[in-house]
Amino acid sequence: MASKGMKLGGIFLICFAMLYLNGCSSKKTLVVLLPEEGNPNSAVAIGEGDRQTVIDQPLTSASVGSGGRIYQKEITTAAVEATFSAALAAQPPTPISFTLYFEEGSTVVLPASQGTLAELFAEVARRQAVEVQVTGHTDTVGREKDNDRLSSERAQRIKNMLIGQGLQADFIRAVGRGERELLVPTPNNFREPKNRRVEVIVR
Repeated sequence: MASKGMKLGGIFLICFAMLYLNGCSSKKTLVVLLPEEGNPNSAVAIGEGDRQTVIDQPLTSASVGSGGRIYQKEITTAAVEATFSAALAAQPPTPISFTLYFEEGSTVVLPASQGTLAELFAEVARRQAVEVQVTGHTDTVGREKDNDRLSSERAQRIKNMLIGQGLQADFIRAVGRGERELLVPTPNNFREPKNRRVEVIVR
């Protein structure tokens, strides 16, 4: 499961600060670039024309005074959490992925995946607003059209379980991908337990 903590991407906080800048131009404003998952390259320009500063390093801040002068410096994670605590608290939880494995040719979840299934139910129940993507898969044993059907049935099985836990059907999208997206590449008609799975993303 995804780790907990400050997960807000840089772009949102920058937009938050820029809105504050536009609405309160007479006040000092703080703009912060936060680290983003996967460490993509991000940057933001503050100011106009010759009076412009670019911040492109995570945990870098730029403060804008009432006269438009810009001051740049590093900022700690603790300072970010203290300054933007309300904005951070308002963000939805980070998406979390779960993988459930199935008996061969069946929609029965393996005993080894029961713990993961319980974690999935708990995560869905914990979130106030939730959207769930359920994708079923198979190995390469059997005909392609039969695997398409089986993968859809596996996804629908998990969807029905989530509905049974109280989640509205409109919040769940269930699809089957058959043998098209193998977790472990194999030749045709090859039994691979890790490919007999359903992947669930909770947002």
